[in-house]
Amino acid sequence: MRNTGLMKTTRRALTVTAVAAAIAGGSLLSAGTASASTVLSQACTGTVIGALSDSVAVQGKDLAGVVKAGAQEQEWFLHLNGVDPQKVADTVSKAGAITVGQIPANAATGTIAGDAIATAVATTLKNAGDPYAVGLGIGADQQKKTLDAITNKVTGNCGLTTYANNYSQPGLPSSQPGLPSSQPGTTAPAPGTPAATTVPGISGTGSATAPPRNYGNIPAAVPGVAGVAVPPSALYPSSATLPDQALPQVGVLGGQSTSAGDQADVRNAGNASAIGGEPAAGNVQLPMLLAVVALAGVSAALVRTWVLRKLS
Repeated sequence: MRNTGLMKTTRRALTVTAVAAAIAGGSLLSAGTASASTVLSQACTGTVIGALSDSVAVQGKDLAGVVKAGAQEQEWFLHLNGVDPQKVADTVSKAGAITVGQIPANAATGTIAGDAIATAVATTLKNAGDPYAVGLGIGADQQKKTLDAITNKVTGNCGLTTYANNYSQPGLPSSQPGLPSSQPGTTAPAPGTPAATTVPGISGTGSATAPPRNYGNIPAAVPGVAGVAVPPSALYPSSATLPDQALPQVGVLGGQSTSAGDQADVRNAGNASAIGGEPAAGNVQLPMLLAVVALAGVSAALVRTWVLRKLS
């Protein structure tokens, strides 16, 4: 009985320990996953969207083409110098996701330049094993030249723009972003601007204008006698505020003006000639006349042939 109780107690203790270890391990795994999130880019160019501080990686197969093109610049005929562009491209493809940068931790946008991507590719090739087996060439000098050619090619053809989808600009209220918190949508008067006038029932800065109450100073046309030109003195009374030279002058084309003090008559400017109007609907046009004459000629020929046949 004592052995049975001891075994039960031991089993319970082991079960509690295992459950606690499982919970702790799960918590650590979740925390590690959240802090080490990685965003995969579809290519070595374009845009990447992720959370702040996320790592950015590019698949090796998406870099194989540009890496192969760089290695081909150092390739000799039949790989006599040991440079094999296809082996280099395969090595990069088998590397899987290559981390090339990170989304900024305190900015909405960022960039991962081509040289950063090239450095990550060169590091991957250096750590892939024997450089000759990788296809970088025979000897350290040739391997360095091949890596430099690949680095230059990747730098010139790659580059990423990053966007943080959880970035919020600090210092702006959530209700009215971009506006002062005291009076949203209003601006304070500039220094030196006169204070607003206080009038019961009217608000403003004092610089606004209102319509006049009396329009008596505006010139008004006075009805004239039918068939007689009205002089300017009658059209515009003496109380008008316009200067004399601004008043319109009434005259007759080709003759002297009716108002006193005018110097010269108003002459017709330019030369004008009459333009022929549209032909009337009832007029007979030339095509109609030609048709009538042709019809008459044909009729005369037919009559002449008929008469000659009768006489014969």
